[in-house]
Amino acid sequence: MDQKIFNHYTPKYIYLYTDHLKLARSRIKTMLINRTLVSWSRTIHIYLSIALFVILVFFSITGITLNHVDVFIAEPEITEIIVDSLPDLPLDSEGLIADSPELESFLLKEFGVDRAKASITHDAKLVLVDYRSPGATAFIEIDQDEQKAVGEKSDYGFIAMLNDLHKARETDVIWKWLLDISSILLIFFSIVGFVLLLPNNYRLKRVAAYTAIAAILISFGYWLGAP
Repeated sequence: MDQKIFNHYTPKYIYLYTDHLKLARSRIKTMLINRTLVSWSRTIHIYLSIALFVILVFFSITGITLNHVDVFIAEPEITEIIVDSLPDLPLDSEGLIADSPELESFLLKEFGVDRAKASITHDAKLVLVDYRSPGATAFIEIDQDEQKAVGEKSDYGFIAMLNDLHKARETDVIWKWLLDISSILLIFFSIVGFVLLLPNNYRLKRVAAYTAIAAILISFGYWLGAP
């Protein structure tokens, strides 16, 4: 081959080879990132599924019981408690029974009521205690003049307690934080599950189609059932 012709075409071949080499390196780097992302997503997905198993089962079961309250909830068991004499309870500046450790101990001992979860109000010489917890309530009336207390406790049963926990009704801060953390983990669980589908276009398209169909059916069902 003539030297001039060789010198004329050689740079083009070199540039073309260099471009292909850069593209190949970029694709390899992208594949390595994708493999790492998928590997980490699979690991996180597995461990989150183990951690969230109990929570998913709990919300699934209580979702059914909440939709059929008339079937699963029985009549409450009501217990009346009468205390004929009051202990020496401290009084406030107005001469009324004060909200004190002695009153807290009295409520816990006689009625099994935790003062921290109860509200206390005064009506003249009466102390009214309203206590609510998941699946149970109590109302206590302490008569300062007659020196006696009457309480009524209502137990709505185990299923009612689970339903209240599902709705975080009458629960403390710790339970609410647990629900918040569980919700965040469920969102993260869904995201890494979606990442696992990305390398497989066939499955991704099928899942997307099934998701769209499910969304349409749910929307149609809501449109039919909503008032």
